[in-house]
Formats: sequence, C-alpha cells, structure tokens
Amino acid sequence: MRSSATSSNAVSGPPRLLSRTLNRICRPGSARPVPTTKQSTYDLDRNLAERLQFEELEIATRALTIANQLQNQYDSENQQLHWQTTELTSCTQNTFHCGICFDEQPEDDAATVDDCSHTMCRSCLRDFVCSKIQEHRFPILCPICTAVDKNPNPAVISRLLVEQIGVTEEQFQVWTEMELAEVSVFIQCRECSGSAFVDREDLEETTLILCPEQDCYHVWCKECQQTINPDGPEHSCDGSSELDNLMKEQGWKYCPSCRTPIQKGAGCNHMTCISPGCNSHFCYVCGGLIVQSAVKTEIDTAVSTHYNRCQLFDDSD
Repeated sequence: MRSSATSSNAVSGPPRLLSRTLNRICRPGSARPVPTTKQSTYDLDRNLAERLQFEELEIATRALTIANQLQNQYDSENQQLHWQTTELTSCTQNTFHCGICFDEQPEDDAATVDDCSHTMCRSCLRDFVCSKIQEHRFPILCPICTAVDKNPNPAVISRLLVEQIGVTEEQFQVWTEMELAEVSVFIQCRECSGSAFVDREDLEETTLILCPEQDCYHVWCKECQQTINPDGPEHSCDGSSELDNLMKEQGWKYCPSCRTPIQKGAGCNHMTCISPGCNSHFCYVCGGLIVQSAVKTEIDTAVSTHYNRCQLFDDSD
C-alpha cells in the first residue's frame, strides 16, 4: 500500500510543482526576469549580415547621392559650355580668300574695290597703293583686274578705300594732289610764291591767270607766263601789242616793208630803213612808202614827188 501511495505521489508530484511555478510566474507583481540564454552562432552571423547589408545600403545611398550631385554639376557645366560655345561660334569671324597673297584672312581685314567687288587683305592692297603713290601713278587701278582678269576696263581704287587701308599722311597728301590733278591744275604765283589748284576747265577757257591768294593781285599770261598790267595795253605773247601801244605813245613809225620800228632823232621826215636788204624809203609823217630802191635817181624822184603833197620838214625844224 505504501509503495502504491508513494508511486502515486511520485506521479502527481511534478504536475503540482509545475503548476505552482506557473502561478508564481504569472502572478501580478511577482514577475522575475527570465535569464537570457547565449545566442547561437547562426544568430550572430545573421545579425552581422544584416548590419553589413545596412552599411552597404548606406554606402550605396551616399554614392547615389554624390553621383546625382556630380551628374547635376556636369549637366550644368555642360549646358554652360554649350552656351559659351554657341556664343563664341556666333562671334567668330568668317574668313575670305585674298586675291593677292592667296591666304585665308578674317573678314575684318578685307578691302573691297567697289566697281569690281574684288576683295583682298588690307596689307596687300596698302603695299600696292603705296608703291603706285611713290611712282606718282594715277589713277590707281585694281591689281586683280589688271593682273588676273586682264579686264580691258579695270576698276579704279577710290579715295575712300585709300583712307580705309591706312596710308601715311604724307602718302595721302600725294594721293590728293594726284587726284586733284585730274580735274585741276597746280599754279604758283611768282609774285607772292603762293600756290593752289584751279579748275582745269576754267583755266582752259581763259588766257590770263589771277593769283589765287586773297591779298595778291598779280596777273600773268597763261601762255608766255609774262606779268600783265591790268591797266596797260592789251597783252600779246610776242610783245607786238605792247610795242604798238608804245610806238603810238612815242610817235614812232614802222617800216612799211619789213615792219622794223624806226625812231627819228632829228632832220627831215624822209626815213631810210636800217634793216639790211630792205632799201625802203618812207615818210615819217604819214608812214607811207616812198620807194623801195637802192638807185639814187629813183630815190630822188620818188622823194620829190611824195613831198609835193607831204611835209618834208617839221615846223620846229
């Protein structure tokens, strides 16, 4: 019987102990911490893997953020570079082919002849124009028309183009003088040493030249360059008009045969021409021819006949 009871207590003992233990654990206010158990190796590896994955995710996120920032910076710089390239391209000069040196030159250095539209660089045209100015050649023709195209009517380089290519002041002064020479004539006064260009057509229409200086009234003949007295007799280049006027003023006479001027010093009015071979005898009063002979009898007869109607001696004589 005891053995049976003991066996029964042994069987029923553990359940009662478990029940009391559960009641003690579940009773309010009497909870006790459950002692932790040591993690297994699997749990440690899983935690490490999760931590590594989280770190890799953070690294990838930061890398993506940096990549996005770099991409945005690149896009911004690329857009700015594209804008600058476009702006630079729009400002870049076009080039042209120089017809003299055959080089490609920027358009800003171009010089174009108006009449033929030939284009060359300024330095080439300037060298060409300066050489022609030094040679005093005018007008200056387009070098491409004359050398390349063999144009029978080559274009002429204008005054404006000469100013644009930048010749020196002295060279431009020579150019101006040559240009004026086409439509004008350079004159210089011997009286005041003044000089000026006068219109060519006006000069061709006149025979007298008046000094262009305002305070000088010198007048000279265009043909013989002799000074002319405006208040004097009509001018003649050979002096005949002035001599006629002088002989009238002085009462001198021309030989009626050879036109040698004769002045009577004294004596009768029967004059004998002093020109060799003339042998003319004329009257100093009326200027008429008496006889042209070297024979004395002919001379005496003619003189006697003439002075029957003219006065042989002046009253003062």
